[in-house]
Parts: sequence; structure tokens; C-alpha cells
Amino acid sequence: MAKNSIRDYANAAASNTDVQGQNIDEGCSPAGINNAIREVMADLADVNDGTISLVSPNFDTATINSVSIDAFPSGTKMLFQQTAAPTGWTKDTTHNDKALRITSGTVGTGGSVAFETAFASQTPAGSVSVTVAGHTLTTSEIPSHSHFTFSSTRNTVSTLSQANLTSSNAPYQEHRGNGADFAYLMADSGGSASVGKSSSTGGGSSHTHSGSTATFTGTAIDLDVSYVDVIIAAKD
Repeated sequence: MAKNSIRDYANAAASNTDVQGQNIDEGCSPAGINNAIREVMADLADVNDGTISLVSPNFDTATINSVSIDAFPSGTKMLFQQTAAPTGWTKDTTHNDKALRITSGTVGTGGSVAFETAFASQTPAGSVSVTVAGHTLTTSEIPSHSHFTFSSTRNTVSTLSQANLTSSNAPYQEHRGNGADFAYLMADSGGSASVGKSSSTGGGSSHTHSGSTATFTGTAIDLDVSYVDVIIAAKD
């Protein structure tokens, strides 16, 4: 096989019999050795500037600009969607059944309710204070009104006929008993308070009642949110 780049070089030295077509096999012309060396140098330059990439390089250590590099420095913590930590990592079991929070400040932990508990199906319930207590109306809270009153004259029914009372527009109150029928004249609707109707009283003001306690329940709310489990692992 022609060795046209460093990727074609064989691990077995005896298999490397040419470089870019320059014969370096046993018994080759000494004149070709110089050209072969130059081709090797060209192949290395291709790797150096990235023209040809290495297939699977493996470094014990590597340094860039005097800084030792590693894919992840020891102690780095990351999330993994798997039960066991990857090779070279150690599973951190400090936290369990918790949510993740993004913060712009110093990282920490908090809260006291487990993730599954907080997002379980819940039914709202509670009580509302609506206590209604008794209230005695004051005069100012009663609508303005008046009352008819009896006259001071007692008359027998025989002397105060229904027809006479009607014709005079004077309401009357009958009383029967004690061996005699009699009636008290009452002031008509247009009469003065001094005759048979009381003066108006009351102000019609508003009044209030304090509340009582009532309970309520609601429809269940399903908060059982879907989730994906992850683990925290630290680089060894």
C-alpha cells in the first residue's frame, strides 16, 4: 500500500517500503533516500497545520500555551441521564428527589418539600370567614314611617255607623266584649299627628353584619408533572 500521508504509515516498520512513492525498501537506490526523508517531513507538516488530521491520538498529558489540559478537570460536576456514573466519574448522592433551579448568583440549595410531593395531584379545600351575627336596628337605621293612633273618645258602635265613618274618611277600630260594642275613631290619612297619626321617625341609614365561617372544596388539580431523572457525578 502506498504511504501517501502519515495516516497510511504502518505500525510495523518492515511494512513501510515507500514514502509518497519514493522507494525505501531493501536494496533501494541511495538517491531515493533524500527524497523519502523530505516526503516524511512534508507529511509531518501536513499534520502540524491540520491539513491531515490524526485518526485517534492518545495523550498521557497535553499542554496548550503552558496550560495543562484535560477534557474535564478533576472535581468537575455534571448531570448525566443514566443510573451509574461514567468511567472516570463518581456518583454524588447528596441530593435526591429535588428540582433544578437556575441562578445568576452564588449557587446553593433550599426548600423542604420533595419534588414528587410538591407535584402530586391536589384537591383545593379550605374555609372562608363569613360569620353573620345578630344586629339590633337603631332608630336611624329604620326607614322613615308613622303610625295611626286611636282617638281619646270611646263611642259605641251604634252611635258610629260604618256609613258615617266611611263618609268622613275616618278609619276606626272596633272592639267587642265586656257586654258592649264600641269603637275608637282614628285619624284619616290626611289628619295631623296631634289628632290621630304619629309623627314620622327613622332615617333609613345602612347597617352591617359581621361574617360567618364556611368551607369550600374544588376539583382535583393534577400536578403530577412528567420528569426525567438525572444524576450528579464528579470527575475523578
